[in-house]
Amino acid sequence: MPSAVWSGHLHFGLVVMPVRLLVAARTRTTRFRRLYRKPANESTLITSFPRSSHDPEDHDSDLPEKFGEMRSTSEEIHGRHTTQHEYSTVRQVLQSEATGEEVRPSEVVKGYEIAPNEYAAIDPEQIKAAGIETSDTIDLFHFVKAKNVDPIYFERSYYVVPDSGAEKVYALLLDAMRKEECLGIARIGMHRREHMLILRPSEDCLVAHTMFYANEVRPAPDLELTSEFSNKELSMATALIKGYEGEFDPAQFKDLYQERIRKIIDAEVTNRIETRTVSANPMSGTPDLMEQIRLTLAQIESKKLGAKSSNKPIRKTPILAKKKPQRVRA
Repeated sequence: MPSAVWSGHLHFGLVVMPVRLLVAARTRTTRFRRLYRKPANESTLITSFPRSSHDPEDHDSDLPEKFGEMRSTSEEIHGRHTTQHEYSTVRQVLQSEATGEEVRPSEVVKGYEIAPNEYAAIDPEQIKAAGIETSDTIDLFHFVKAKNVDPIYFERSYYVVPDSGAEKVYALLLDAMRKEECLGIARIGMHRREHMLILRPSEDCLVAHTMFYANEVRPAPDLELTSEFSNKELSMATALIKGYEGEFDPAQFKDLYQERIRKIIDAEVTNRIETRTVSANPMSGTPDLMEQIRLTLAQIESKKLGAKSSNKPIRKTPILAKKKPQRVRA
């Protein structure tokens, strides 16, 4: 049984029962990490940066947080020989669009665009303070007929299961809702928001669906449809539907894309690449990338001169002082 994402009490009238919410469904997808591939004979500049945290509102969870170096490989893939490459994981870098400077997560605030290039800057602490605390009750305050509720309002699904000692009153409520063919409307504080819940009696238990608010559901398209059909046309359409009629069995539906992706991955398992992570050293400020690139190029040039004439002294490149990044406020 999956672990509970919420536990508390279900209230309706004077009835109180301890219940838990279990995730009923979750999208399954294959996640990939982005890799940087370069020829092994090219010079690689490895720089340590402060690790940036992800915004909880960002949905691209495939972006990695580590920057590491993988060893070079030469292998046979699908019958063709590949050249030696070095691979590195990549990370997301925040930059100022005005100056190109790297931005630390602590310097980022929320901005609401009120006009082109004009924003209202909101401190993250203000947004955090506006969040709804997780409640310890599900307040069931209304019942409606199931036929009057459009499933378009259903969002996420959770199983509502009773805790020990509440089985009898839970079964009584479930049976009564089945007989009345009704749904319960409730509210709950969860995930820093107040959610409206639609409680639906299924064959085995109560199912809670978080509900889209009315202003979140887009209006249906305005279609100009005719309702003038002959009896023959309607009979033919009805016969066609009955010809394809059958039982609803979700197990017969397969995600063909995910199955194909898994086959590709399984075929490449023997060509796996072992990784070696570069440890990130804490730095006091944003690194001067141009200076580090100049120093790296100077080292490469020194090696070339040394290879031509081992008797000639290698010119030392002076180390430039690091400049502190200039903060630019939008």
